[in-house]
Amino acid sequence: MDKKIYLLWFGQTISWTGSGMSFFAIGVWVYETTGRASALSTILFTVAIVGVVTGPFGGVLADRFPRKRLIIIFDLTIAVLMCIVGYLALNNILTLTLLIPFALAFGIFEIAHWTTWSAFLGDVVKKNEVTKVSALFESAEAISVLIAPIGGAFIYAFFGLPGVILVDIITCIFGIATITFFKSKKVEVKDKLSFRNVYFDLVEAYSWLKKQKGLLALVSILSIANFLWGFTSVLLPPMILSFTDARGLGIVESSIGLAFLLGSIISLRLADKLQGNLKVAIYMGLLSGLSLILGSIRPSIFLLCIHGIINGVSGTVQYTVSSGAWLSITTEDIRGRALALRGTIAQMLRPLGVIIAGPLGDYLEFTFYPENADILSPLVGTGPGRGYALLFFIVGVLYVLLWIVNFNNKNLKNLSGQVIEITKDS
Repeated sequence: MDKKIYLLWFGQTISWTGSGMSFFAIGVWVYETTGRASALSTILFTVAIVGVVTGPFGGVLADRFPRKRLIIIFDLTIAVLMCIVGYLALNNILTLTLLIPFALAFGIFEIAHWTTWSAFLGDVVKKNEVTKVSALFESAEAISVLIAPIGGAFIYAFFGLPGVILVDIITCIFGIATITFFKSKKVEVKDKLSFRNVYFDLVEAYSWLKKQKGLLALVSILSIANFLWGFTSVLLPPMILSFTDARGLGIVESSIGLAFLLGSIISLRLADKLQGNLKVAIYMGLLSGLSLILGSIRPSIFLLCIHGIINGVSGTVQYTVSSGAWLSITTEDIRGRALALRGTIAQMLRPLGVIIAGPLGDYLEFTFYPENADILSPLVGTGPGRGYALLFFIVGVLYVLLWIVNFNNKNLKNLSGQVIEITKDS
């Protein structure tokens, strides 16, 4: 790979770490302010649903304009929004109601950023390097997940939410600086940007995806998987904070980050063997489901860290295989829209899981579990947070069943052969 890729990797590692700190700190602030999982659920749902709706339009932009320029614009816009949130928090006028409009904006620009970023990454590497580079940048995300919770918790404890946001803005600027070293390819499009042409661009991408039965099967399965993960993103903070503090949450989330890093190292070393190997992705899905069950059975930081390690490694390997498949099959002219559709389909059910998880988790925690504690305590233990843990357990069981049902999916087998055929000739 081009050595400049490692410079890009370093810049994004720093930038994503800063963003992770802000996300962690905002989650802690919301829970400390309200004491309810449903409040955090509302914020996460707002971000997720907006991203699902606007994601395809980001793909159209990524196929019509220089991708590097778009990434910089999106990042600067997010940085400005974070400055405003930091100002409101610094002056003690930030409320959950005020945070919701910013969550809407974050949802729009974050999904546009990631769609454009994925397409841009496909521009700067060769076809036979896509799985390797996917693993490399998974390690960047892994490092950010490892450092962000601990760093965010430490800065939040001493300087509050404004301090964390300031660090986020500084790291964002650093990340933008490293992107400027790369040239951005522009796909030639004859027609000007208009509502009509946007519509036809999306129709063209949808028609292309319908013909890719393997990719469509993979993203459909991941859509259901992300619906279930929507529950866990809401449940994990209150489940942990019910028996410990932000430091405990930071330890668990950092263990996930450490596992992401380990998973990305494994993926990087075994990239050639993983390329196109969808059976490995299925095994990793099974392991992730089992880790959810393990993390729910007792109020234990140790068990939750084990859950985080298993889930982090398996999830990273699975995502690397999936990303490698998409980057290898897509061509430059369709890549932005195809990856946008991938993100939209994969994430379209996640908001539903997020919005259900809060109220359902609160019901199980404050009503159902206390009334049935004698029956449920052998399954998930006793004490605060065990209602949330019960739902965590159920999600784990459903996640395991999802991958068992698709263990011999023919479309996934065909996709494996298709990826191997494309990459070996590159």
